[in-house]
Amino acid sequence: MLSEEEAAAGMGKKNRLLTAKNDEYVVLSETFAEAKKQYHIAYAKKVLELKEAGNPITIIKEIVNGDRTVAGLRYAMDVAEGIMRACKESMADARSAIDSYRSILAWRKAEMLRTE
Repeated sequence: MLSEEEAAAGMGKKNRLLTAKNDEYVVLSETFAEAKKQYHIAYAKKVLELKEAGNPITIIKEIVNGDRTVAGLRYAMDVAEGIMRACKESMADARSAIDSYRSILAWRKAEMLRTE
């Protein structure tokens, strides 16, 4: 079982990690939003280009999705979203660990009060 000092130190470490992840999440959210914007702009531009060229509307979506530039931007957007979600999960894990440390400290405090 962790000592009070170890639990307090662990909680402090997880609090610092959570603060860093919160800051990182802001940056990752902006990166994802920019990637999403670039993808949607390229997608719409390609759709209009293909419509103007007289391509049948029924296959435009497939053609656009197969375009190297559009597909690359979609990939970048998906990766940015995945990294952002991973950061969010890391934040949730840190919160859970903090709660665990709090529980350990509360249990230790209750034990001390009971033995006095």
